[in-house]
Amino acid sequence: MTDREIADHGTDRYPLFGLMRRFGHGDYRYFGLAVVAKSLSTFLSFADVFIFGMAFDALFNEKQFALPLVPQAWIPETTVGQLWFIGGLLVLLKAIDIAGTLASQYGFGIFAQRSLDRIRTDTFRTALDLDFGYFERTSTGDVMSVLNNDVNTLEVFLTYFVGVSLWISVTLISSVVYMSYLNWQLALFVLLSAPVVIVVNYLFSTALERTQDTVRSRVGELNSRLETNVDGIEVIKSYTAEDYEVERVEQSSRNHFEAKYDNRRVAVRQRPANRFIVGVWLLSTLAIGTYWIVREPPLLFSGTLTAGQLIPFLFYMERISNPLRNLAKFIDEYKSAKAAAKRIDGLRSIGDGSHRSGSAEVTAEHPDVSFRSVEFAYPESDETVIDNVTFDVSAGETVGIVGSTGAGKSTLIKLLLRYYDVTGGEVLVGDRPVSRLTVESLRSSIGYIQQDPFLFDASIAENIAYGAADPTEEDIVDAAKKSGAHEFISDLPDGYDTEVGERGTKLSGGQRQRIAIARAIVGDPPILVLDEATSHVDTETEALIQRRMNDVLADKTTIVVAHRLSTVRNADRIVVLDEGHITESGSHAELVERDGIYRQLWNVQVGTVDSLPSEFVDAEVSPGGKRTD
Repeated sequence: MTDREIADHGTDRYPLFGLMRRFGHGDYRYFGLAVVAKSLSTFLSFADVFIFGMAFDALFNEKQFALPLVPQAWIPETTVGQLWFIGGLLVLLKAIDIAGTLASQYGFGIFAQRSLDRIRTDTFRTALDLDFGYFERTSTGDVMSVLNNDVNTLEVFLTYFVGVSLWISVTLISSVVYMSYLNWQLALFVLLSAPVVIVVNYLFSTALERTQDTVRSRVGELNSRLETNVDGIEVIKSYTAEDYEVERVEQSSRNHFEAKYDNRRVAVRQRPANRFIVGVWLLSTLAIGTYWIVREPPLLFSGTLTAGQLIPFLFYMERISNPLRNLAKFIDEYKSAKAAAKRIDGLRSIGDGSHRSGSAEVTAEHPDVSFRSVEFAYPESDETVIDNVTFDVSAGETVGIVGSTGAGKSTLIKLLLRYYDVTGGEVLVGDRPVSRLTVESLRSSIGYIQQDPFLFDASIAENIAYGAADPTEEDIVDAAKKSGAHEFISDLPDGYDTEVGERGTKLSGGQRQRIAIARAIVGDPPILVLDEATSHVDTETEALIQRRMNDVLADKTTIVVAHRLSTVRNADRIVVLDEGHITESGSHAELVERDGIYRQLWNVQVGTVDSLPSEFVDAEVSPGGKRTD
């Protein structure tokens, strides 16, 4: 799923305002304070020129000095008194302007940061709540683009450009109000430019929205490429593929540049267009006003016009050009924020939590596991990967699952963990289908040990403790002893406080595997699943792990998925899969006696034959290029 497809899942018609409404709840009072304070300070900041115009007419055109909303009795009659009055009034207006600006910054800041905190947290929670299949179909870079770039884009918009949008609106309205008071006929003439401005900016904004969607999509692709290369740095270096990967990153970067360039090419044309429209009307107003003052009202105009009215009027026209010059940048940022909000809304819509629909809990102390006539095909594929699989794993029993690559072994585990829902039949834990169990209850009852264990960039103790809710230090050490990790941990300078590095790179593969096993068993889950858990360690380490695990497995329901058959040789029962069906089932001794797939696999591993027949080794791949096993 691409970055653009994520946005297409959005359901909110106005995603940016929808996010502000949903996540700003509880802090609207700060937003309201900011709006009132910003509006008042902006409106009053225009009053100084208006006052100067009225004073100019009083001094040079023998008009009475009067101000709207100010009682005439407050205004001194003498010229000196009026000058002192004007000075005091300007100081008062500036103080209100400064106080309003500070209050608006405080209100917008509180509203923006608290809303962003909720958006960021909720979006991350939504990403974690997505079903497993989503991450197999979607590039990690696209998800990271939403969680990081898009949320940061919203931060810039909410922190700065919401205030800018209010300033633009109030500036335009204030200018029109002051101009209308000075001369309503000229104000009406100026307003005739509004339809032209609206049409021009609508055309630009439509083009900008299209280019912003492309820009965000290219950002996701570039992030994905960079993240893949960093994760695969060892492979890149081992195959001396640095130049090849640089070329691929250059191409992704070039695509991003071209998309960004197209966006800027549209944006930079918008400002000159607005300035041209305002400039034409400003020169026209100046010509009309000058002719009106010097000679007579032109065309359809009537009445008188003074220099004390025309000069402030032209000033307010120039003030109109300021927000129009910023309007281009604002629209660009708004479209960028809207595009980001579309993807955040799309991700939230994808994460509807439908895979968490169960409400029951795992109640049995030692539950068994049952696969009953299970069928499964990956989403968006008609190919059946698991076909009519039925077997039970009794409480306390260890069952091995083996088969050639692509047989469907790991897919069964994904169905048990409910990464996917079956398309036919049932998977049960205890006597309840997993679809009726809460995901939390199901997965907390299963200790899952993966083939390639992932360790967090934290201490060894934190990585082991990750597998249980609030384990004690004694629990952590006990789990490490059972997994065979305690000895090497004790030899480290910092012991359990040793930082393992990103993905556990400071430890060997065997050490990482033993810590992963300790993490799986620290919470004492009743079910254990070992998915190729020792395939990445040497034979000696495997033997050590198996010896340490014997006591752990004694009272647990255990499923062991293995390519290395020595791992399951001592299992109570072994189930053999081939192309999604069960072909054989029995103990190691029983299966070796039969002339079947298990015997073929065993003979290859012990060296009796050199290779398997081709029908046993054809790998199958799930949709999106993911291996099914």
